[in-house]
Amino acid sequence: MSPSIITAPGISSTVRRCIEKETGKEFAAKIIDLGAAETGDSNHMLEATRQEIQILRQVMGHKFIIELQDVFESDAFIFLVFELCRQGELFDYLTSVVTLSEKKSRYIMRQIFEGVDYIHSKNIVHRDLKPENILLDDNLNVKITDFGFARVLKEGEKLYDLCGTPGYLAPETLKCNMFEDAPGYSREVDM
Repeated sequence: MSPSIITAPGISSTVRRCIEKETGKEFAAKIIDLGAAETGDSNHMLEATRQEIQILRQVMGHKFIIELQDVFESDAFIFLVFELCRQGELFDYLTSVVTLSEKKSRYIMRQIFEGVDYIHSKNIVHRDLKPENILLDDNLNVKITDFGFARVLKEGEKLYDLCGTPGYLAPETLKCNMFEDAPGYSREVDM
């Protein structure tokens, strides 16, 4: 595959557009640099990435969730190959159009709700849903992505850890960080 960058590099990863030489088909490759972390953090990053891969495989096949195509590992890097969503993030789309018609808003929200419903049907909580983690394909269909904070829930399990993006955190998540007797949270933090 031949790469070209499509997003700004993160702390430990970069997403590049790649072209499969044999077919000419384009993909997005998330390249995770295990060497960018401290030694102990590298092991944690490896385990977290493997957990994300496992969750991505559990939700595979839904039309509103990003499709993981392949995974490659080396000693220093993990490559996650995804379908390419050429229209980018929902955040950037909303910023560029400024206003949406009610019809277009319903169209986008219905797709997000269907995707989240499917994720929840697999007993998974995403915990970082935001416009930056929702991509758009060529037809402006949504693709929920970035399952880095996602967790598989056991029956009746409540979570108490604080994770996600500060401006988008659900009140239930914040309460767990503020009050010792907080009841915990589950799937409701995704809505």
